[in-house]
Amino acid sequence: MTSMSVRNGPRLSWLSAGLGCALICFAMLASTVCHSPVYCGEGMWLPQELSDEVMNDMRAAGCQLGKGEIYNPLGTGVANAVVRVSATGSFVSPEGLILTNHHVAFGAVQRMSTPEQNYIAQGFLAKSREEEVPALGYNVYVTQSVEDVTERVLSAVKSSMSPLERYNAIERRTKEIVKKAEKGKDVYCEVRGFFGESRYLLYTSFRIKDVRVVYVPARSIGEYGREIDNWMWPRHTCDFSFLRAYVAPDGKTAEYSKDNVPYRPKSYLKIAPEGLREGDFVFIVGFPARTDRYLTSYALSNIESFEYPQRIRLQNQMVQILEEQSNADPVAAVRVANQMKGIYNYLKKNRGILEGFKKFGLVRRQKDRENKLSAEFQTDPETYEKCSRLLDRFKSLYEKNSEHAMKNLLFDVYFERDSMLGEAMLLYKWSIEKAKNDLDRDPRFAERRVPDLKRDVRLFQTGFHLPSDRRLLRMLLVEIVDLPEGQRVAAVDEMLGIKSGMEPEKAIEAFLDTLYSNTKLDKIEERLRMFDLSHDKLLKEGDSFIVFAAKLYDESEKRIERRKSFTGSLDMLIPQWMEMIAKGSESSPYADGNGTMRISYGRVEGYAPRDAVYYRPLTTLQGVAEKHTGVEPFDCPQRILELAASKTYGPYGSSDLGDVAVNLLTTTDSTNGNSGSPLLNSRGELVGCLFDGNYEALSSDFEFENDLTRSISVDIRYVLFVTDFVGNAQNVLTELGVK
Repeated sequence: MTSMSVRNGPRLSWLSAGLGCALICFAMLASTVCHSPVYCGEGMWLPQELSDEVMNDMRAAGCQLGKGEIYNPLGTGVANAVVRVSATGSFVSPEGLILTNHHVAFGAVQRMSTPEQNYIAQGFLAKSREEEVPALGYNVYVTQSVEDVTERVLSAVKSSMSPLERYNAIERRTKEIVKKAEKGKDVYCEVRGFFGESRYLLYTSFRIKDVRVVYVPARSIGEYGREIDNWMWPRHTCDFSFLRAYVAPDGKTAEYSKDNVPYRPKSYLKIAPEGLREGDFVFIVGFPARTDRYLTSYALSNIESFEYPQRIRLQNQMVQILEEQSNADPVAAVRVANQMKGIYNYLKKNRGILEGFKKFGLVRRQKDRENKLSAEFQTDPETYEKCSRLLDRFKSLYEKNSEHAMKNLLFDVYFERDSMLGEAMLLYKWSIEKAKNDLDRDPRFAERRVPDLKRDVRLFQTGFHLPSDRRLLRMLLVEIVDLPEGQRVAAVDEMLGIKSGMEPEKAIEAFLDTLYSNTKLDKIEERLRMFDLSHDKLLKEGDSFIVFAAKLYDESEKRIERRKSFTGSLDMLIPQWMEMIAKGSESSPYADGNGTMRISYGRVEGYAPRDAVYYRPLTTLQGVAEKHTGVEPFDCPQRILELAASKTYGPYGSSDLGDVAVNLLTTTDSTNGNSGSPLLNSRGELVGCLFDGNYEALSSDFEFENDLTRSISVDIRYVLFVTDFVGNAQNVLTELGVK
């Protein structure tokens, strides 16, 4: 359940931008929000704003904590121990030790690996602080405060503004707010929109830049079952890792230095080694990246008929290319491992989502709700007319958006991943943005982001494999050349020089030969040198990739501008829609996932995926051994097989199961970004680490299915079992307080 960052991305996603939680009340009317008084499962609640309704429900379900014990401004609640680290992690010791997923830490392990010293395959353990290795590219964000800035943001908006003007005004105002909030302080700030961008919160965090790897199990443990078992149940994966956060001796954030000291959090989680039983109350705290639970039928139809089928088609091509390269070259196997893992993860999830759309008839369901809502307003001609007009405007908006959809998607998919062309575009755009005043820049190129950009330019090398990069670019060019006339990319046609009667494939190969033989961007020092050049000097370099990026720049910027206009249009419609239907709301709404801290609660519970089948909520060590074939991805280490055969469980066995609990199911609400979320018992103690969802309900990003939607976590007892008996990481166990 990984999270993928989008390079050159806007404030919101392309196809579902802005609609999000604005239709919450519509969902209430249509009964898509669960009204069960206990163990509902659905809901991603802001921890700093837990309502009495939610707290009463949690207490009725078994929670023993008060609101202030869960989260408080002093930083001493259990939720205050949860941090953003790529996805989610949590402090588990007073010395900055962080528990997260194996797949969350995977990028750091990949960057420190070589074919000769492959930590991906064999794992890594630092027996002392001196042996801990920098987790390159990783930051830890510790939430310090949350402030409502809605009035300040929306005061920049005028009714006469066009959608694009509105978007730009809000973007500029949020930059102003962030700049003021950070001035003279050792903090990192972000403004996030909620309920269809009708509410804005300013998040202030302490950003820790020195993160180190402490213990990561071997891939055959941390990713047991790999893509075959990914998103599936029953599951037998020990998906965990330990990292550590460091700061300067004076407590301020600092880049890596041998003089840095472990960060001392105000709150850290205590482990409950007894684990859980079926039916027990649980809750999670994490940073869900994105849900879109309240889209109109027009948005859902576009997702079902275009976006997901096309993404799946492109991702299939990409993983095939990377698999072939990895199988042929040990260097490629290490270099592209993280990229391939991310694509595989989303490919399978996208397939599951598309299957869910069809199985549950999500488009039809939503259309029925819209028709029902319109019918209810027939006795009020004015409201009925407004409802019809709004739905027509949503329809027109998505129809217009589809005019450049395939071209937009190709650019998005390609720039979502690291690539040589992506680096060239970054350098070229930075050469333009750096000449602007800070507040006039694209937010990604703001002055505070320059060190991050430079870091990314440096780290690109750790995942770069030239033959793979070339084949993926060739794939993109083939797709672009095949676009219909109205979506052609003039710069590509010009650069390829395709003439009548010429085979595009030959023109593409000839172009790639020239492109890759006349560039220096494959060298770290050259990219860093070009990073500091002015726009004119960068162009004078004549680097083939920079020239190509310059040719594509206008097309890319038009794409971004169209996206902003689309988002701005949605943001103008949503408040009207909410105002009209808010009267029908009967329960407290929750905001869609947007990368901010959320709480979800439920219980340990299995599910019935199909007729005559029921999945129990816990798996065991016996199941790990039963899956073993000796061949990847079911190549269980011999040590675990021996322990399972001899029933050597130590203090980690479950008297109920007569075995070690491995993975478990809960009804908690989660999605990408929740990876690494701590699973907590009724007393707020750590009993597991969430890492996935179940395939049958992946479409719950769009509509929660109460009987099917489950989160999958690794049981803390299996984490401790592996750390002790397999990893021999006694230093970690001592720090956790269980030895």
